[in-house]
Amino acid sequence: MKLSLGQAAKEAGVSKATISRAVKHGKISAEKVGNQYEIDPAELFRVYPPNVSETAERNDAQPVHNAVNDIEIRMLREMLDAKNEHIEDLKSELLQAHKEKQSLLAAPTPRRRFLGLF
Repeated sequence: MKLSLGQAAKEAGVSKATISRAVKHGKISAEKVGNQYEIDPAELFRVYPPNVSETAERNDAQPVHNAVNDIEIRMLREMLDAKNEHIEDLKSELLQAHKEKQSLLAAPTPRRRFLGLF
């Protein structure tokens, strides 16, 4: 989503003229569509940090809790538990394979005799 000049000014906490000058001087890149500029938020915030008061207002809002969110959280936790269980199983298998390897390396090898024809 691109921002208009006014939206960009509001998000950055500066005037529209400041944003306009920054675009004209190449400080911020923008695309001109018709008579208006469209500014990518990442490009805007590269030069001007987000307006602290606007950000604070958004962060003060309480998160919305509803049944859909609760179900999604429960499902994600179940998936995480399953993944963690799988990781533990793989660790156990790896440890067992390592022990088997060590026991095979420690076992004495039978001596071979050379049966030459000489």
